[in-house]
Amino acid sequence: MADIDYFEEEAYASAPQPGPSRFGILANWMGALISLGLILGMIVWAWQLTMRDVTGVPVIRALEGAMRVAPETPGGSQADHQGLAVNRIAEGQEAEPAAERIVLAPPPVELAEIDLSSASLPEVTTEVAPEAPTPEAASEATLALIDRLMEGGEDTAPEAETGQADASAGTATEAGATPGRNAFVTIPISVPGVRNSPRPTSRPEGVQVAMLTTGTTDATPVIQVSAGAEIDPDSLTPGTRLVQLGAFDDEQTARAEWDRLSQGFPDFFVGRSRIVQPAISGGREFYRLRAHGFVDLSDARRFCTTLLAQGAACIPVTVR
Repeated sequence: MADIDYFEEEAYASAPQPGPSRFGILANWMGALISLGLILGMIVWAWQLTMRDVTGVPVIRALEGAMRVAPETPGGSQADHQGLAVNRIAEGQEAEPAAERIVLAPPPVELAEIDLSSASLPEVTTEVAPEAPTPEAASEATLALIDRLMEGGEDTAPEAETGQADASAGTATEAGATPGRNAFVTIPISVPGVRNSPRPTSRPEGVQVAMLTTGTTDATPVIQVSAGAEIDPDSLTPGTRLVQLGAFDDEQTARAEWDRLSQGFPDFFVGRSRIVQPAISGGREFYRLRAHGFVDLSDARRFCTTLLAQGAACIPVTVR
């Protein structure tokens, strides 16, 4: 049997492939060494963490020599108590031998007047002011003086004038004697001045002597403020500036509220007119209390600001 020749074997043949390069081999070995180093480093680090509490305690080494050394010449100023031999015994040291030069201790420090206690300071005496004469006593003294002047008897003078006369004459009262409120003295002839006091004219009939009042009375004065004219609401023109002070069930209550507010704020209700305007809302009749007499809206707002600050109701409105 004849042999069959195959001529296609060369088609299955392949070219030889090259081996790994030297750079790749070197890179592989370097990676392996780095990985091995990391593993060894992790093992060492874990061992150190485990043994740190036993062998890793920090130790502070003390420095050689004294920590503080006083200088031989410290300088500065010496106090009075420094350098005294008596202080060495108090410090627990032995007394030094007798020195060639002995100096006595300085005298004690004296306190200034400002450092003294309040108990040692001189007592301060306060003078009590004399009481002022009451209005009743002053009025009685005035009436008595007027009566004596009208009688034309002896020359009299009030207490204040007699004091001046005594000072000019050089006379002195006895110790402990206190002149009365209505005490009178006669001026000697040797004192220069008016010799004869002219007699006053007779008081005309029907003249009433006013009461002399000093100080303030306990009664509180009541300021009466005129309520002002009441304006008819129908006579107002549209655009008139008003202020509404409240709404009431009847006219008497509204007028009474106006009187109360005008007495509480007398300065602000001067020149204001009262308006009591009836109105119906929801089948119910009521009366609006309003004030008239404002120049513009700003004037009405200032008025309401004052009343609102004192707790009173106030709303600026405009007639439509």
